[in-house]
Amino acid sequence: MNQVLNSILTFFAYSVLAIGAQNVIFTRGLGLSSGLRMINDPRKDTLYFCGALTFFQIINSMLVYFISPVINRSFLSEYSRFITPVLIVVCCALSYMIVVFGLGMTIKKSTFRKIIHSLTGASINSAIVGTIILTLSSGFDLIETIGFAFGSSIGYFLAMLLISEGERKLRHDLIPENFRGLPVTLIYISVLALAVYGLTGHSMAL
Repeated sequence: MNQVLNSILTFFAYSVLAIGAQNVIFTRGLGLSSGLRMINDPRKDTLYFCGALTFFQIINSMLVYFISPVINRSFLSEYSRFITPVLIVVCCALSYMIVVFGLGMTIKKSTFRKIIHSLTGASINSAIVGTIILTLSSGFDLIETIGFAFGSSIGYFLAMLLISEGERKLRHDLIPENFRGLPVTLIYISVLALAVYGLTGHSMAL
């Protein structure tokens, strides 16, 4: 019983860590370009996109978690730093094909056309690659890996909500014309990132 409770607490602790202190957008800038394109693309729904991102994030993190040790124990171990990024991309591609094939066979074509653009963007988002590399380099166990992957996706979703709401507020006549659009959006994101650093703390790398 205690082990189950410890696993649940560990899961939530690493999820909260990924949502806040290690937010993929505000602290690492991962997936920001995809997120900005998603906000301005009527074909992509934020909820579908982030739901798909959560699924791909967790599945691919688990796949790489189990496959990476096999590579490290084989004759390829000295090339693992070159093989790991390729492994992540292959897992992302395989999971995407399985999901698309499965959905294409089970749901209506109208619904499939509605979500396919969100699925494609989510499956190759740099937030997935960055999160997996971070969990591997940090030596997380399985529960920590799943919790961190889940929290990264939730953090991405919350960041997108803040950015999309900010974009609506930033369409104001008082903003100089040269700063409207992308420039003021990037300034807004930078201020949010500084706020996250101010709340969580940041140590300078020497």
